[in-house]
Amino acid sequence: MRSVAGKVVLITGGSAGIGRVTARRLVRLGAHVAICGRDQDRLDAALAELPGAWGTRCDVTDPADRERLVREVVDRFGRIDALVNNAGQGRVDKLAGLSGAEVTSLVAVNFTAVAELTRLVLPHLVSRGGHVVMMSSIGAWVPVPPLSLYSATKAGVLALAVGLRREVPKGVRVHAVCPGPIRTEWLTRDLNGRPSEAQAPRRLSAGSDPEHVARAVERCLTARVSRTVAAPRWWAIARLGALAPVSRVLDVAVAPVSTAIVRAARRYGRRLSS
Repeated sequence: MRSVAGKVVLITGGSAGIGRVTARRLVRLGAHVAICGRDQDRLDAALAELPGAWGTRCDVTDPADRERLVREVVDRFGRIDALVNNAGQGRVDKLAGLSGAEVTSLVAVNFTAVAELTRLVLPHLVSRGGHVVMMSSIGAWVPVPPLSLYSATKAGVLALAVGLRREVPKGVRVHAVCPGPIRTEWLTRDLNGRPSEAQAPRRLSAGSDPEHVARAVERCLTARVSRTVAAPRWWAIARLGALAPVSRVLDVAVAPVSTAIVRAARRYGRRLSS
């Protein structure tokens, strides 16, 4: 049976949420894990519970930080066997309600940084093989307000994964993991900034345990072929949302209540933050 033991895995956004749970799982299974995050305090707290892991503060939207991150991982471990593009950002509003800066930031984190980090890591995988895991979303299949722009970035990530499978050398596998609603801090982060380590457990949105996503990432890192998977697995039903008949029904059903959906989501987020 294939294992992640001994593999060098770089996980972006590893100081909280899905990234942190995934790092914890892979460390437990014997992987050499490198993580990064923007918040030094959260990063330190994550590393304290990840024996043997290494991490560095990194803004994945900064080109110099991206290059430094890849260089330092290679310098420390001698190679990179897998990249998990987990760092992401959510924005809860209609596109017209977002500022230009918010649009730019969302695209920079969720898509541009993913493409650029993958570009930097791929040369390290070509000679010996390896894995790239893209963290997409079921929103890539079923984009609805208040996450239309977010879903568009995740659809881009999914398309990038599929396209890369057709251009990378044999031995390099490119995966896409599409989570449904997961119990993380993403909604609180959008509305009220980044929670502290002490606040985080009380700021989690409703959803499935992030361990479902961590297991999906592990399965990708031990797969012989490239995969696109939902997490938890039952959310694979969301693929039907991309079919024309279902998509048309959603157009008709969601449009009249889109404003109400946005307001409800924001009210829920404010309750989480209070």
